[in-house]
Amino acid sequence: MQLSLTHLFCILVAGFLLIPVCTIADGTVLITDISGNQVEIPADVTRVVTVDPFSSQFIYVIGADDRLVGTCIGPANRDLVNKTQPTLGSLPSPGCKTNVNLEELMKLKPELVISSIDYTSINNDIERVSIPLVQIDLEEAENLVKSYEIVGKIFGKEKEAQEFIDYYNQKMNSVQDTGESISEDQRKSIYFGQRSPLQTLGDDYYEAEIARIIGASNAAKGLSGGDNTVTMEQVYEWNPSSVVLLPYCPASVEDILADPAWQSLSAVKEKQVFRMPKYLMSWELPVPESILGTLWLQSVIYPESVSFDIKDEIKSFYKKFYRIDLTDKDVENIFSDTTKVTLNKPKQ
Repeated sequence: MQLSLTHLFCILVAGFLLIPVCTIADGTVLITDISGNQVEIPADVTRVVTVDPFSSQFIYVIGADDRLVGTCIGPANRDLVNKTQPTLGSLPSPGCKTNVNLEELMKLKPELVISSIDYTSINNDIERVSIPLVQIDLEEAENLVKSYEIVGKIFGKEKEAQEFIDYYNQKMNSVQDTGESISEDQRKSIYFGQRSPLQTLGDDYYEAEIARIIGASNAAKGLSGGDNTVTMEQVYEWNPSSVVLLPYCPASVEDILADPAWQSLSAVKEKQVFRMPKYLMSWELPVPESILGTLWLQSVIYPESVSFDIKDEIKSFYKKFYRIDLTDKDVENIFSDTTKVTLNKPKQ
C-alpha cells in the first residue's frame, strides 16, 4: 500500500519519539501499540471490541464503555457488572482471551479490536481478516501504565486515563517506599494458593511482582507460570511467612488452618493465612482494582508499617473511579466473601 507523506511522517514521529498517536488528515489516527505496531483507526472510533477481559474494566473507568460493541467480561462478578456497569453487562461477547470466535467477532463489524500481546494465534487471525488490532500488555507491571495510556488515546480520553495513572503511580510509589523501608531481616515471603492449595504461581506472574513491591517475596522461587502443582513437602521447604489464597482457590482460610497437613507450617501456626479479596474482579488480577489488592496485601503482611486505612482506601477508590458508594457494611462483605471465582483455562 502506498503511503502518503502524512502517513510516513506519523510513522517516523511515532517510531523515533515514541509518541503513540498521530492525527492523519483524512480523519484517522495512527496508534502505536505495546508491540510497536502502527495501527490506523478512525479518530472518533465508535465500534470497538475487546477480547481481553481486563481492558474492559479500564475502558469503563475512563468512561468510554459506550464505544464498545462487544467485550469480554471474563472472571468478573456478572451480577455486579450488570448492576454497576450495565453497558458492559449488556454487550455481546465474541469470546475471551484465546477462545475467540472469529466469525462472531466479524459480525460485530468492529473498527478496532483490543487484545493482549500474549494472544498470538487469535491476533494473527484478526489481522488476517484485516480488522485493525491494537495489542496491549497488562500482565507485565512495567507495561501496564503504557497500555493504559494507549487505551486512553484510542478513545480520546487521555485526561481521564492520566487521572487514573497518576493515582496508580502515587499509590504504588507509596507502597514501594514503605516496602523498601522494611529491613532485610523483617522481610516476609508469601505462598500463593492458586486453583488449589497445592498449586502456585512463579516469579514471572503479576502476583509475585505485587509481593516484591510491598517489600515481600514470592515463596515459590525458581518457578514460572501460574499452574505449578507442588507437594506439601515443597511448601514446608519454602517455609513461607504467610499463605495467601487467591479467590479462585476452592479452599478457605479455615480449611487450611484446620488441615493437619498444613498445621506444622509456621504461617499456619501463627495464623498468617489470608484470602485475597475481590469485588468486580479479583484484586490481584491486572485490572484497575489491583491497586486495592496491593494495598490490602501490604496491610495484612506488614500491618505495623502502613499508615493508610484500607477501608477508607477501598471506599474512596470505588467512588472515584467506578462511581460506586460503598458503606462500611459493603466493605465488610467484601472481606468476608469466600465464594470461589472460576477461571477458565484458555484453549491452546
